[in-house]
Amino acid sequence: DKFIIATGGRPKYLDIANDRELCITSDDLFSLSEAPGKTLVVGASYVALECAGFLSGLKYDTAVMMRSIPLRGFDQQIAESICTYMQDNGTKFIRGAVPASLEKLPSGKIKVSWKPTAGDGEMASEEYDTVLLAIGRYALTDECNVKAAGVEVTKSKKIQGTGQGAGSHEQTNVDNIFAIGDVLEGRPELTPVAIEAGLRLARRLFGGATEPMDYENVAT
Repeated sequence: DKFIIATGGRPKYLDIANDRELCITSDDLFSLSEAPGKTLVVGASYVALECAGFLSGLKYDTAVMMRSIPLRGFDQQIAESICTYMQDNGTKFIRGAVPASLEKLPSGKIKVSWKPTAGDGEMASEEYDTVLLAIGRYALTDECNVKAAGVEVTKSKKIQGTGQGAGSHEQTNVDNIFAIGDVLEGRPELTPVAIEAGLRLARRLFGGATEPMDYENVAT
């Protein structure tokens, strides 16, 4: 008689030609059957920088392409310090750019062409063995058709907690349906946070507990 929606999210794509055929995402990186080789990481989130950091640490030629600023939402002085540290340790940065086209070459390499996001700069291109996208994630609420159960979602396709009842922040607008994790609006997209929220929700619903999830000051 109670349901918890915990479907999480999937990585976004660029929505340009060949992106799904020629690019991988952070979800795919640990499933590669061959070494990634020279890699372009598109994005500037902590997932993007984390992937680029360990690829550089494994001595692969790695570049990060960022549209604007690194680690949006985090302190920018610290964010730039992280980029400087990564650069000093071999990671390259292509700032103010997004891929415009992707082409598979006869050699098997991927030709990535890009243009600056601001101004009238010239188109540039380079060849890579692997192109990894880490440009954000989208909640899988459409895929599990939550609207059929009457659950309302925001413009970003996430579920808004009502802050009411035993479900508190995880309560949807439907009395017996709750949501945790990346499908929940305005909450950190972090697995340990979802696990803790689920544990506390279960204890409130079935164990007589009253303590809500504390989403403030989550270490990340």
